[in-house]
Amino acid sequence: MKTRDLRKQTTISSPKLKHKARYALVGCIIFSILFTIIIWLLGPNLNHFTLILLPDQGSGWYYWQLPYRDFWAMNIVWLFYFANQFLIWGAIYWAQKNLTRERANPTYDLTKYNVVVLGITLFFIFLHLLQTHLWFDGLAQDVPIITSQGSVIIMLSIVLILLNPVQGLFLGKKVGKPFTARVTEFFRRTHMYIISWALIFTFWFHPMVNDPQLLTGFFFMFLLFTQMSLAYTKIHIDMRWLVLLQSWVAIHALFVAVFNTMFFNSPDMWPMFFSGFAFMFVFTYMYALNIKKNIRWLIIAAYILFVIFLYVPSPFGFGRDPSFLMRLEFLWIPIVLYGLAALMATAVFLWFRQEKNMRIRYELTRTFKR
Repeated sequence: MKTRDLRKQTTISSPKLKHKARYALVGCIIFSILFTIIIWLLGPNLNHFTLILLPDQGSGWYYWQLPYRDFWAMNIVWLFYFANQFLIWGAIYWAQKNLTRERANPTYDLTKYNVVVLGITLFFIFLHLLQTHLWFDGLAQDVPIITSQGSVIIMLSIVLILLNPVQGLFLGKKVGKPFTARVTEFFRRTHMYIISWALIFTFWFHPMVNDPQLLTGFFFMFLLFTQMSLAYTKIHIDMRWLVLLQSWVAIHALFVAVFNTMFFNSPDMWPMFFSGFAFMFVFTYMYALNIKKNIRWLIIAAYILFVIFLYVPSPFGFGRDPSFLMRLEFLWIPIVLYGLAALMATAVFLWFRQEKNMRIRYELTRTFKR
């Protein structure tokens, strides 16, 4: 009886809608598309802000920030960020205490966590749009751009650790130490706190401007918010959905790199970004899917041919400077992601081992004292 009552309290089910999580996923994707269009349509209303922005000053410069800092406006945006962050962390804490059954056996029902987090996220999405049109600046006015980029890198690296038992780390091969079951379980318990921080911080870092770079970024962000909101459902662990989320960053990075080259005279870096993230799909992400071995080899061959095409002189290829190939630019992003994943896993592994050694010393000390 108590079990049934607990189920009623934590899960919102309906005999008419047995797959509410699927409907929620479709609804969130439609919302993501429509709200991205709304940001684009409202863009001209921000001209009184965008016309006074300073010229781009290089890779360490964030273009979409006002040339001055408004004390009250920044206090407000920090208040909104912290409110968003702590409300989501509170929901995660509640869920981990109360949704033990759903954690072990996810369903297509929606839990109270899902409904609450969807509501919180929807509210702050609209609030951020209003904040942009009133004061424009996001957190970028106060913190360097590397903090936003770094938070995304941390998120992608943690996902590599979490999915090592499923997709492996390279060519489908599961890695042992330091990627042990205990290390993976540690990140499974803590990843929602860390990844929600990465998402919400990045969300409030940028103003909602109708720039193609930011539009693709916010659309990707809305998809990631959907993943966060649908934890404890089968959608959250659907490998097709997870591979899509991991791979979408390649499309966003391509947009950012091409747009910066075309309109801000930045170095032509799209081959590095696209080939790097495409490498991650070809050699890691796709192994989470049920793809036949011969199809995988065809995809690998297509990737190798694409990389060759980039550096073959025109008119037979793209004609990129071969010195970039000699510097192995297509491996820069994989090295960062694999390296950070290994670093974090190693740190937690050594921490557990040190903890174990301390317990052994303590037990030995107690034994000798007796």
